[in-house]
Amino acid sequence: MQKHLFCILIFFLLSFSGKAQLSVYHPIQKDINGNLVHWYNPNHGTSYDHCLELVWNFWKNVDTCCGGHKFYMMDHSHNATISGNKLGGDQLAMALSSWSLYYAYTGDTDLIKNMVYIADHYITHSLSNSFDAWPNFPYPCNYTYTTLPLYDGDFLLGAGWTQPDKAGSFANELVTLYKITGKNNYLQLAVGIANTLADKVQPGNVATSPYPFKVNAGDGSLPPSVPATWHYTASLVPILRLFENLKKLNQGNIVQYDTATAKIIRWVKTYPLQTNEWGSFFENIAVPSNTEINSVSMAWYILEHNSSWGNTWQQDSRSILDWTLSALGSHAYDTLGVTAIFEQSVDLKEAGSHTSRLAATELLYSKLTGDTSRRVQALRQLDWSNYLCDFDGKVRFTPPSGTVWYTDGYGDYVKHFLRAMAAYPIVAPDSSNHLLESSSVITYMQYLPYEIHYNSYDDSSTETLRLASKPLEVKAGGVSLNELGSLISEGWTWTPYPLGGVLKVRHDNAAGIDILWAGTGIRANDDGKLIELFPNPATEQVGIHFTSKPIDDVKIEIINATGEKVKELTANVSSFSNRVQLNVSDLQSGIYFLHISSVNFSASKKLVVTK
Repeated sequence: MQKHLFCILIFFLLSFSGKAQLSVYHPIQKDINGNLVHWYNPNHGTSYDHCLELVWNFWKNVDTCCGGHKFYMMDHSHNATISGNKLGGDQLAMALSSWSLYYAYTGDTDLIKNMVYIADHYITHSLSNSFDAWPNFPYPCNYTYTTLPLYDGDFLLGAGWTQPDKAGSFANELVTLYKITGKNNYLQLAVGIANTLADKVQPGNVATSPYPFKVNAGDGSLPPSVPATWHYTASLVPILRLFENLKKLNQGNIVQYDTATAKIIRWVKTYPLQTNEWGSFFENIAVPSNTEINSVSMAWYILEHNSSWGNTWQQDSRSILDWTLSALGSHAYDTLGVTAIFEQSVDLKEAGSHTSRLAATELLYSKLTGDTSRRVQALRQLDWSNYLCDFDGKVRFTPPSGTVWYTDGYGDYVKHFLRAMAAYPIVAPDSSNHLLESSSVITYMQYLPYEIHYNSYDDSSTETLRLASKPLEVKAGGVSLNELGSLISEGWTWTPYPLGGVLKVRHDNAAGIDILWAGTGIRANDDGKLIELFPNPATEQVGIHFTSKPIDDVKIEIINATGEKVKELTANVSSFSNRVQLNVSDLQSGIYFLHISSVNFSASKKLVVTK
């Protein structure tokens, strides 16, 4: 009873001061009915795009110290100086998850460079010993040296302690980064982590989860039985995705991944879905707590896997979302027509990252079920979340607090707006072109004034793009695709909106896609007709064969996966007979893109270098 009265008091106080708290950066804007609208522009797409750009520019320009490393590599929140706050849980993996999506959306190669920087440093300075009980496992926190990017333990428990769910999250992002860059060390580390997770999984019960929240990497021991929160967590979605993504690549212990996946899903259906005990996520909370990220991430997973989850997918996802709204919904902003979302049950703070996560998931639920009853609320939640973004890209965690967390305002923030646009493309920008979603991983993206060129990792995938106007032609592998009424086969569809529209592309046999608005764009891909590479993959030399001889000198640029030009040459047409021999012996193993241009054509070609 006393706890119940305390919660009522908290809700009352937040409701009383809600309006003043929200206007910390921007004056509150309302529609004619008094409901909240975005501070920047009533157009959702324009506003979300604007704030995403602010956020990325802030992150990109964060100060460095301590050997030239960015502050977010050693501190959980932004300050003028390094304050010894230590890293936040899942901080770096969250950044990787957002930047891979934002790269496809923008084509900004600085995002890939940043991902490589984060992953390479973290891998080098975070792993447990190969002979440990949990071998080659990343430690989540720079516990011992709090002002250096050296990771050796857990935020509370100290050196030697790790969190299996955070390791699974990082490994899953390494698989994506492997697909983008072709760097095999990312894949091999991900496989090692996945194999350990598959080997360590337990059936679980009402009090213990398939993985402990925290464990000693060296000897495999668990923390003391009190607090019990360190034995229980439903933060399992990244691990499920890791197993799934490695299975698609036919990498690792596939049979064990299937067994572990079945155990995890059986436990979720038996316990959290029945009890609504979603457990711990945050490294600095020492008491049992129900966290929004665990519950809503599971709802998102169920929606994305509705065909394999079973006939209860809609009921199960809805029950999670309804519980989250009931247990973690704040009424402080009711007068603005918004239900903001608390981060967790023991720390009642409305958070932009968690509110936007729920909003994006509601939009996906609406897309898959046809239930539009919560769509308006979801858009207001996204607008509310953007009020926490300042003009310079600072994003505070919650209105009452000025703390700018690198997790909540960056890695665990950007992706929810991108996923919301993918689920409901009408709220994507209507005056510019953006790829919103792919069933694969986008490994190369280039936006030009009258052309878009991109590559997916898989030859067979489907993409959704919001475009300012309908294109004239869509090609896969240099071959024109047919415009269709629906994507029942390879081709493309166009759905017009009042401004622009949505392009959906299905390609079954080629990874390179060209979207053209004029007849000037010619691009050869893996099965193109203008240019052939042999051998590909290459080790020392690669031959560039022109099936149609250029009429002028040919400029050849080699671009690596992070967008950097690593080699350039000009071949005189009189010096070769439809063929150029290119030396690649000085290039490291990985994926590269050859940009080849002359006065009569411009083409791109993917090259794989192996050593």
